[in-house]
Amino acid sequence: MTFQQPSFQRAWKKLPPAAQTTVTAAVGRLETSFGRPHLHAGIGLRPFGRYFELRASLGLRVLFLVDGGDFFLITVGPHDHVRAYLKNNG
Repeated sequence: MTFQQPSFQRAWKKLPPAAQTTVTAAVGRLETSFGRPHLHAGIGLRPFGRYFELRASLGLRVLFLVDGGDFFLITVGPHDHVRAYLKNNG
C-alpha cells in the first residue's frame, strides 16, 4: 500500500497539473516495479540511505521510504528539492 506524508501532499499541490499527472502515473508503477530490478530501470529507482528516489520525469523526483512492504511518499520536486530534503532531514 502507498501512503502520502503531509510533506509530500504539500509539495505535490505546488506542482502544475501536468506534473501532478506525471507523478501520479510514476507512483502508480512503484508497487509493481519495486524489488524487480529489470523494471527499476524504467522508473529510475535509487537508494539513498534509508530513503529511495523514484524518477517521475526528467526533472521530477519522488522521495519515499519502505516499511513492512508499504511505501511512504515523503516529498516530490526537482532534484535539488529532494537533495535539500535529504540534507535537512537525512
